[in-house]
Amino acid sequence: MRKLVIIAFLFTLLINFPAHAKSSEEKVYTGWILHMFLSGQLKEYTPRGGMSQCLKIKRKIMRSQGEHGARWECKKGKLRLRRYDGGVDGTKWLPVEHLGED
Repeated sequence: MRKLVIIAFLFTLLINFPAHAKSSEEKVYTGWILHMFLSGQLKEYTPRGGMSQCLKIKRKIMRSQGEHGARWECKKGKLRLRRYDGGVDGTKWLPVEHLGED
């Protein structure tokens, strides 16, 4: 009986837990984004401080991976960022959704 009560309690928490972050926990980033494409599909995207920083990171990656591998591209665009607790490093904003080109 005790296990059944605990399972019911946990199930209730799971159902009532908010699936989305609060609006203050998210923001939209507009600027230069480094895109990674695998087999023609966008797989990863990270915001960069500017065009020169984006191209610098892209060159480093291209030198380390060689000719074969993912295709990398620097473009202006928009991302939805969500705030995460970074522990000792402080708050971090991580991309959760690509909103298209700028």
